[in-house]
Amino acid sequence: MELEAATRRFQLWLRGLRSLRRDLRTARWADDPAQLAKLVAGYVSHFADYCAARAELDPVWTLAAPWASPVERGAAHWLAGWRPTTLVHLLYTESGNRFEAQLPDLLLGVRSGNLGDLSPAQLAQIDELQRRTVAQEDELSREMARVQEGHGAVGAGGELVDVGGLVGRVGAVLAGADALRLRTMKRAVEILEPAQAAELLVAAADMEIGFREFGLKYDGVGAGGS
Repeated sequence: MELEAATRRFQLWLRGLRSLRRDLRTARWADDPAQLAKLVAGYVSHFADYCAARAELDPVWTLAAPWASPVERGAAHWLAGWRPTTLVHLLYTESGNRFEAQLPDLLLGVRSGNLGDLSPAQLAQIDELQRRTVAQEDELSREMARVQEGHGAVGAGGELVDVGGLVGRVGAVLAGADALRLRTMKRAVEILEPAQAAELLVAAADMEIGFREFGLKYDGVGAGGS
């Protein structure tokens, strides 16, 4: 029953993500920073709500993610979700693509206000975000490795002596991973202007939804669809 509820929750979250992506795509072309900021905040809130809902699940279900396709679990998941530094890499990629496309205008002093127009101060903050996030990812990966090795939960004869404690530690690591994903998203949005943040979040939604659609198409997974 818990699996069915978790799958429905994922379906609803993904449906909401599609709606937010559509709204952001439409609004980012309008000259209304307040509206963009509201939609960006809604996107972050949508992800925060999903993280809170995941925290209520049995961590074994969260880690196994049976509602996801093998492609998603194998290629896109780090500790039951996307790697936080992926968002920073996506930011750099989108910024580079836009910078290259509008270089002639930039040389003439025409500013676009999009991700191709990041200021030196923004770039410095993004670099700091990346370095800090990498360090925190590494610590979570090390902790999960310790859990998987059974530290503190395996007796001298190789038997499990504290299954509940082991599952609790898995839950703590997964909660830490979700918290890092959310912190990284919030900090990236803080660094960027509303139009830039909208572009980044549209790209992030494209990535999330794209992996989902690819997995369903090529793995034939029907559970937890759009």
